[in-house]
Amino acid sequence: MVFLEALSGDALRVGLSVSEAHAPERSGAAVGRVPAVVYLWGIQAPRPGQPFGAAATEAAGRICGGKRLHVAARRAGPEGRITGSVVAEETGSPGEDTTGKDTTGKGNAGKGSSGNQDVGRALIRLGLAWQDQRGPSSAQLRSLEQEARREEVGLWQQEAPTPPWAWRE
Repeated sequence: MVFLEALSGDALRVGLSVSEAHAPERSGAAVGRVPAVVYLWGIQAPRPGQPFGAAATEAAGRICGGKRLHVAARRAGPEGRITGSVVAEETGSPGEDTTGKDTTGKGNAGKGSSGNQDVGRALIRLGLAWQDQRGPSSAQLRSLEQEARREEVGLWQQEAPTPPWAWRE
């Protein structure tokens, strides 16, 4: 599956191959791709227009940009809506370090040993998302959020950040 754009910090527009979509070729699907939206399981990012909303959207785009995505779908809904865990897979360009070792001094938010990056975990570690308290989540996501809170990174720099489920424009 290919990354097309970040709609928000926790929603990605992707292109599924026709076989991934289990759908017949559609005349409007460029180069055999069917558009779909993937919502990141277990997290809630600030909405666009909310403090840190733009930063979360930009970070999701940076993490996914130019990478192939692997989605472990937990739910599929109408009109190509998918909820799942997403890993941005390193492409392994010649000379590129895909070991996952931090050579930048910026940390390995959400990176596995192969250099692949779990998008939801990375956003929480960067302080750009909450673990979703309204539904099932994981102990690892809760732990990453607590660490980001302690380190006061991202939205945790605010005295009392408002979660997206309570925020109103």
